Parts: sequence; structure tokens; C-alpha cells
Amino acid sequence: MKKYVLLISFAFVIALVKSQNHDPKLLNQVSLAQLQAVPYANWYKINYEAYEPNIRVVDELKKKKLDEYSIKIFFGSWCGDSKRELPKMMKVLDQISFPSKNIVLIGVDDSLEVYKQSPQKLEAGVSVFRVPTFIIYKGKTEVQRLVEYPTESTERDLLKIFSKAGYTPNYFGYPQLIEWLNNGILADQNISARGLAMQLKNKVVNESELNSCGYVLMAQKKFTEAIAVFRINANLFPQSSNCFDSLGEAYANAGFKDKAIQAYETAFQLDPKNQAIEDQLKKLK
Repeated sequence: MKKYVLLISFAFVIALVKSQNHDPKLLNQVSLAQLQAVPYANWYKINYEAYEPNIRVVDELKKKKLDEYSIKIFFGSWCGDSKRELPKMMKVLDQISFPSKNIVLIGVDDSLEVYKQSPQKLEAGVSVFRVPTFIIYKGKTEVQRLVEYPTESTERDLLKIFSKAGYTPNYFGYPQLIEWLNNGILADQNISARGLAMQLKNKVVNESELNSCGYVLMAQKKFTEAIAVFRINANLFPQSSNCFDSLGEAYANAGFKDKAIQAYETAFQLDPKNQAIEDQLKKLK
């Protein structure tokens, strides 16, 4: 009997997880009421109520001219980091009486075809590579952004930004990458991937940082830029099969069959037991 009850309980948990994983995604501009409603309330309200901002820091934030600023919040209702950090941010903004009319919530997708994008392309031009990303504006000018998680705490990061005390968000290589995107360097097929990699060498911690950027660009059909990012990443992490696998995928999507094969062959040499890479090579050949 006990075994039977355990089996039922286990089945219930599995069903619950599956149900949560198949919740409809919140996409495009989202209202706070949507976050506070089921099924999203299951994580939003719990994490909102659980977070207790530092009172002293909150008091300092209240002294700032907050009505001069606005915030765009890009998040994924499917994303664990968003589920953790978005409620914290909203709790802090509520406690400092940040104008609700100056907060815009934008939900993005997670499928490869529209990776980190919303159907209405509300993220266009702002280079969102991780979610959540909290972009703070003064007027129409971006002042600073918090990327994925705070460097100290949500309220302390905001205080640094509003105090103009100097703030560097996570993923130190992203500002440089965004600059290269904006000035057209990554769209130039003659770039030295090795030279750019050396400029990022002390700023990129692991391969996933730039890999994520490459897939965002590929989903935006910016294949030249995506290839550049994957090439830079492969120079930074030359022993990573995954880096060359991603580069091969970008070349294949851009129509460069021979280069795709070369990248996949390098990936397979580094990971000769990877069946997925072997299958891609067979398909291309």
C-alpha cells in the first residue's frame, strides 16, 4: 500500500512539473496583472514575498530623482533566472515608489528560431543576450543595465546606478561586443577573430557567454555577425568541441557548406563520441 501511494505521489509530481513546463509563454509587452495571475503567480508571488530588500539601501534609493528614469525589463516566463530575479526587482521598485508608468515588461521566447526575441521584436536594437536584462534609461538614453543577476544585490546595484557611482554589469565582454555590433565590426568578413578574441580574453569567463550571443544573432538572421562571435569564441576556447559545433551550425545556416564541414570535423576530433556531430557531418557530406 505504501509503495502504491509513493507511486501515485511520484506520478503527481511528474505531472505537475510537466504542466509547469508547458505553461503558455508570456510574450511581447506584459502587464503586472498577468504576472500576478496563475500560473505565473506560482513563482512570481512566492519570490516577491520572500525577498526582503535592505531597508537602509531602500531609504537611500528613495532620495534619488526616480521619476527621471524608466526601466525596460526583458524576461522569460520559462527562465529560472527570470523567475528568481524579476520578482526581486519589482519588490525593490515598489518599495522605493518607482513610477509604475515608467516600467515596461517584455517577455521573450526561448526556441532557437526566435531565441531571446519577442514576436513584435520589442528587443530590436538593444542587444539582449541574457534574461532577465533590466535596462535603465534617462529619457531615451540608456544609462546602465543589470544582466541576469545583480553584482551585489538588486537594491545595491540600483543605488550605484542612480548615484552615478560607477557600475559594471555581469558579463564584462558584452559591452565590447555590443560596441562591435553597433559600429559594424562584426559584420565585416575580414575581421581578425583572433585579434578580437585577445581583446576579450580577460573579460569572458566561459564559453557559454559568447555562445549565447551567437545564437541570439543567428536567430535574428545576422549570420555574418553570429559567425564572427562563434569564431571569436573558438579562439578563446580552442579545446571546446561545443564552440566548433556552434560555428559549424552557423556556417551551415549561412550556406557555407565547406566551412561548416571543416568546423564540424574539428568539433568531432575534440569529441569523437558525439553522435550528433557525426550525424551533422554525414548530412553535410
